[in-house]
Amino acid sequence: MNSKNDFEKAKILFQQGLNNLQDENYEDAEVNFLECLKLVPNKISTLHNLISVYIATKQKNKLKEIIKSHNHLINEHEIQYGFAFDQYFDQNYSKSIEICKKLINLDKFKYPISDLLASNFKKQKLFLQTLRIYKKELKEKKDYLIYYNIGTLFLDLGRINKALYYFKKSENFKKNDNSNLWNLSLCYLTLGNLDKGFSLYEYRWFSKSNKTIKKFENIKVPLSTEEIINKNILISDEQGLGDTIQFSRFVIELLQFTKKITFVVNSKLVNLLSNLNKNIVVIEYKDLKTSNFDYHLSLCSLPLFLRIKDISDINYYSLNFNNKNKISFEKNDINIGLSWSGNPNFPLDEYRSISFKNFKEILNIKKINFFKLSQNVRNEEFLDYHSFSNLFDFGDKSLFEISEVMKELDLVISSDTSIIHLAGILNIKSILLLNYNSDWRWFEDKKKTIWYPSVEIIKQKTFNSWDNVFYELKKRIEKLTYK
Repeated sequence: MNSKNDFEKAKILFQQGLNNLQDENYEDAEVNFLECLKLVPNKISTLHNLISVYIATKQKNKLKEIIKSHNHLINEHEIQYGFAFDQYFDQNYSKSIEICKKLINLDKFKYPISDLLASNFKKQKLFLQTLRIYKKELKEKKDYLIYYNIGTLFLDLGRINKALYYFKKSENFKKNDNSNLWNLSLCYLTLGNLDKGFSLYEYRWFSKSNKTIKKFENIKVPLSTEEIINKNILISDEQGLGDTIQFSRFVIELLQFTKKITFVVNSKLVNLLSNLNKNIVVIEYKDLKTSNFDYHLSLCSLPLFLRIKDISDINYYSLNFNNKNKISFEKNDINIGLSWSGNPNFPLDEYRSISFKNFKEILNIKKINFFKLSQNVRNEEFLDYHSFSNLFDFGDKSLFEISEVMKELDLVISSDTSIIHLAGILNIKSILLLNYNSDWRWFEDKKKTIWYPSVEIIKQKTFNSWDNVFYELKKRIEKLTYK
């Protein structure tokens, strides 16, 4: 039996937990609610808020544990709320939807549950149902988060002008929200407004999910190009391998101000990017000593630092090096490199990566050797692509080794992965197979790209359909065989 003293202590802890939850101090909130449950076990309101902590922090295992340990309370709406999220995290979207629909008529749960219901629909690519929920929420309450959610939905669908409209609406309700401003930057960049885009692109620094930016708090960040004249500069990479290759052109542009540049990158890129320029020292992170520099700049901040305001301000350069391991191929054959999948952890990878089955018809074209350059291939595709005698696997090679192979190829075909950036920087004739909701860097409605003159773009005409892309691709390849 709980004493009166226990109840009083629990009340204080509960209020502390609520305050910490509101302030997004989740670690302390968790401690508060757990202590509260020790004093007053099975208290539904405490359990609900503890569940909210685990949902907010995406601690799936802890959420599962707390639901399992209170299974005798599973019919309580508050526990059902947690169970709906548990099923969502387990990708059991149908079950999560079922629970949400039961709870959504309960007024006190309506808003958070409708959000979860929308997320489930979105995961199942039921975008119209998702939009209907958001629009219904908007009728009931004009809120920055609802505008933000609609903007994100349109951004994911590649409807950039629509996304821009809703992100601006969201900004009107809540000024200087980091996530919203970050998404606004992506819209402006996609539309080619690099002045506004790169300015707002700095808000990526404040994204809780962005773990790719390295902060060197002991090294000053310069405010102008005048400050770095003849100074010793550290440039650190960020984001993916493709981003590093793409943005490395701006490191070269810094040479007009100083010849003392160290560029620290992923170890996979050291050999390749060491060929940038003799005045740029390229190293990996384990070899970095931060005490040697006057200033630090993050790689993707360079366009803003260099005042890149328009697409015409972007300069092209190619990477040159001696091909020591020259590959010899069959004479009279056409040799094509293929890359169809990227990092599966990329948020929109399911749209940019392409199922191998789409390439089967092309692989049957005679007198063509194909070379697999993809470094991220799904397990279920392994036997599939190994069944083609004219497809040679180079996906286990380093990027530098792949670049040596590329230089001997007639053509590289790739989805939006680091491979297309590699082909582009080597000035190799390439075709980029681009999804409808493509990344900002390819801009809108372009068949060529300012980043790489040797790259041609074939883009989806409709969302999530590769039919037109492979129809056009087949025609391009067949033309090669007629020459």
